Amino acid sequence: MRLGTRGGSLALSLVLMSGAAFGMSLSAALKNYYAQFEIVLDCEEQAQLTTAEVDAAEVAINKIETYYLNKDSSIDKEHLLKQAVSDKNEGFRIMARSGGGLRPYCQTSLSELLAKAKEIGPSGQE
Repeated sequence: MRLGTRGGSLALSLVLMSGAAFGMSLSAALKNYYAQFEIVLDCEEQAQLTTAEVDAAEVAINKIETYYLNKDSSIDKEHLLKQAVSDKNEGFRIMARSGGGLRPYCQTSLSELLAKAKEIGPSGQE
């Protein structure tokens, strides 16, 4: 299949943007994991998760954070943490309106943190 001049330009543009997109996607992913951890913390306060579950989530977020910051040291952790709190608050507002209860939301956030930490593995490599 021939791309032609326009297709070649598009492909080159995509390659050039991929480096920036990669960094941005790492930031977005880390922010989402921070938000999930914030959800887990709030869930403990609301007696939806146990202290042991929160402790496991803390180990997981530390591993996840180290992994992402090692991949891209330019990530602005403080900015992401602020965004994560905002995301968490919005998530809880949505859950409150849905009336489905918090336990499934809490469990999902915990599960995603633990799964990512397991995916990263003991050596910190994915």
